[in-house]
Amino acid sequence: MTQTDSLLLLPHEQLTLANTHEAAELRRYRRLALSFLPKAPQTSRLMATLGLQCEKRLDTLRQAARSLELDACVMALPAGVPRCALNDRHFFIVDDATGNQVVEQAIRAAVESKNFFEWLVDTNATAELHQPFLSFAREKEGECRVLLEFWEQHHQSPVRLRQA
Repeated sequence: MTQTDSLLLLPHEQLTLANTHEAAELRRYRRLALSFLPKAPQTSRLMATLGLQCEKRLDTLRQAARSLELDACVMALPAGVPRCALNDRHFFIVDDATGNQVVEQAIRAAVESKNFFEWLVDTNATAELHQPFLSFAREKEGECRVLLEFWEQHHQSPVRLRQA
């Protein structure tokens, strides 16, 4: 028996965790979109598009919570999640090396997010949440693929920043 076989979370716990996680993902992608905007608009558009997908998942969570009469778990974006990481040295991406490093970090974060939603699927005992969480895990896998393909395409030639 694995550890997740014996762990089942209550619906309000899962909704709260998923909402907090996805709200943080949304903020991260918005920050990345802004960070790349001045010098790498193509990368900025990709990050903004991934942020829009987070918004859709948050809407889906709100609908699922409403159907379970657990709206309070997802009504507002969670407090206490920092808007920007406190250890960020730079807000705007100003060189290729930093841009590549940030894209690598985005890939790692996407993999962690996919793993998180797979864990929610594994610890779910609520039929109304199974399909949304399963869809989220699949979407996050697609997100990982998109970021990885973007990275591979630009790794040959680094994330090119346009000259100011």
